[in-house]
Amino acid sequence: MKHTGRHTGAFLLLFLAKGPTYGGDLLQRCEQELPFNPIDSAILYRTLKKLEEEGFVTSILTTSPRNKMVKMYQITSSGRAQLDRFHEDIEQKLQNLLYFQTHYAKQVKSDG
Repeated sequence: MKHTGRHTGAFLLLFLAKGPTYGGDLLQRCEQELPFNPIDSAILYRTLKKLEEEGFVTSILTTSPRNKMVKMYQITSSGRAQLDRFHEDIEQKLQNLLYFQTHYAKQVKSDG
């Protein structure tokens, strides 16, 4: 089962914090850099649209080196603030997951 997760926007903002890029590049980064990639093109573009509606990214149409029109996305200052909030949320979840992993290993694995 493919679970999209609630942090797709966090990953996209993280990639955009490195600099403006287009959707195809973001999708390729997700495929190459995320160990368990839950993001397909439909999810990616839906999330980019939502991030833009919320003011966390902006986009412009421009011409690619191959003379094709592409939509370039860029993180906004509000997007950087949202990225900070995502970081805090993920840090808290990570602490809870580490607790689970530690206690699972101690309690369940040692009983089996």
